Amino acid sequence: MRIGCFGCLTLVVTILVVVVAAAGFLFLSGNIAAAPEFSPTRFTRGDGFSAQQKLYEIVLRQSGRSTRQDDVVLTQQEVNAFLAIHLAEAADLPFNPLSVKFTGGLMEVRGQTALRNLLQGPPLAQLLPYLPTERIERPIWVTIKGRIVIEPGPAGATRSYGRVHLTEFDLGQQPVGTWLLSVMLGPTGGRLLRWQVPAVVQGVRIEEGRVVIHTR
Repeated sequence: MRIGCFGCLTLVVTILVVVVAAAGFLFLSGNIAAAPEFSPTRFTRGDGFSAQQKLYEIVLRQSGRSTRQDDVVLTQQEVNAFLAIHLAEAADLPFNPLSVKFTGGLMEVRGQTALRNLLQGPPLAQLLPYLPTERIERPIWVTIKGRIVIEPGPAGATRSYGRVHLTEFDLGQQPVGTWLLSVMLGPTGGRLLRWQVPAVVQGVRIEEGRVVIHTR
């Protein structure tokens, strides 16, 4: 019983430490209010349609209705057009503006959203009603960088998983630990940073200005 109580106490203390650390980053650092350099990626409605067609080609390969084996290549413009439509729908996380770039072997996502939209994970979400409105409604710039890796599903499964391996997370001009993003977003972060992909997808390579998807 004593061990159990000690374990509960340790858990509570750990949670409090995490909350205090997160609050320190979010409310005490003046750098998170500063805007980083931002150059939007221009795209058209046609780029969005092209992205959907290319992603549908992967679905066709998974079902055996397409025998093509060439790489599927998505440009920065196509990815930006696709996310502009589907990101808010998928995760209830609106960004305006939003820009995705592929450079140096990494994906860089940079955009602006209200601080409230980032505080979706417990216990931060439960604290929202008690936080100053002017603080949580202010726009804040978010930058994440990382690599895209493919994790195979169980043997015989028709799905694998794509995952963003984070290497950098910034709020405004303040670099913070990548762990903070998981704390802030909670389950939403899991959906954004790890998603199902058809098992036919074997790997992803990021090149300058584009992402290359390998299929079998």
